Amino acid sequence: MNNRSKSKLRAEKAQQLDKGHPQSLHASSQARVDDIIIVPTRQAAPTISLSGFLLLVASFFVFKGGCIAWIGAEEYAASIKYLKSGTVFEQAAAFVMTPDALSQFLANQFRVVLP
Repeated sequence: MNNRSKSKLRAEKAQQLDKGHPQSLHASSQARVDDIIIVPTRQAAPTISLSGFLLLVASFFVFKGGCIAWIGAEEYAASIKYLKSGTVFEQAAAFVMTPDALSQFLANQFRVVLP
């Protein structure tokens, strides 16, 4: 085959791929000049690793402990009581921010450091 017939075949292959011809591998595939078919890759959805999730949870407990240590246990309890009487969103926040054993332990540790 001469160069013209090769380039004509390549052009026909490219047209078939553009039309989504059944012989093509993928509807958005492209044929290069050197007869290599390029199929675009799909990117995986971003995921969070287990260590990232555990770091997020640990950071939340540290935040709660810091809040309790900074404003005091009585004032914190009053704030939670106020949130419980609010909207649905505030009630959900009160449920999540309710002191637990870990956050109270962390608050006791922070009280040594905080003024």
